[in-house]
Amino acid sequence: MAGVVECASCGEREELRGESYKGDIRVTCLSCGARWTRGAARCAGCDGSDIVERPQAMTRHSRGNQLSIIGWREVPLCRACDAEVLETSLAQNVPVPGDYVSVCLYGNGQRPAPHPVPVTAPRSQPAVRSPEGSEAPPTPVRSNTPPARRREGRSRARPEPTVVPTVRQAIAAFFAGASGEVDHTALVLLGTHLGSHNRLGVLDEPSAADALAAWYQGHWGHRNGSAQQRALDTLRRAVAFWGARGWLTSDPAAKLPSAGSAERECE
Repeated sequence: MAGVVECASCGEREELRGESYKGDIRVTCLSCGARWTRGAARCAGCDGSDIVERPQAMTRHSRGNQLSIIGWREVPLCRACDAEVLETSLAQNVPVPGDYVSVCLYGNGQRPAPHPVPVTAPRSQPAVRSPEGSEAPPTPVRSNTPPARRREGRSRARPEPTVVPTVRQAIAAFFAGASGEVDHTALVLLGTHLGSHNRLGVLDEPSAADALAAWYQGHWGHRNGSAQQRALDTLRRAVAFWGARGWLTSDPAAKLPSAGSAERECE
């Protein structure tokens, strides 16, 4: 987190406050309460520097108690203070649970309450007076719509957009949720080709399907049948996985060769 100009926890760039701390500058996020030092990565719990970053799912409650994944982030973990979660994540190669609070970020393992935003009371408008000088009583405004229906209408009018992750985050999510045989090399090469820090929306561009098919032929057009088929199956499964989560609005795998044609081309 050295030299970070945004909060690694919530992405805040403006509401940051710095203060002197042991010959360094400690930055506090006024939005979520995370703390870090600019000169070097330090654990907020033990002030140690042995820190490892691991992927963590960012989740929200969409309806009732059902969780919907809306993105991924790299969360810093201290090898001493976050040892149990870090060892499990590394040993099983799984992301950090979405509800885990990093001691490296928050010190005592609990999120500090964000600084309250001052609320300005609305100005009262002067009462309308009648021509005779007497105050006119306010006329109550009534609505024929029940309160429950009005609230339901407002909630439907403001749907929350789906946050599209980066290419690296989307690939990590697929690896974490995929079952069976997966061609890791194919997706690593795809991430390098697309740019791991770009949003997955690059696969929704008009020419994405043609570009993906050309890239596939350039890498696997000369391979043997099994390698070709394994890469093709992995790419199709990954695109379907991302589309099912609302991260893609089109099918960039539409112009990839079918299983039979891939085998014939190899022959």
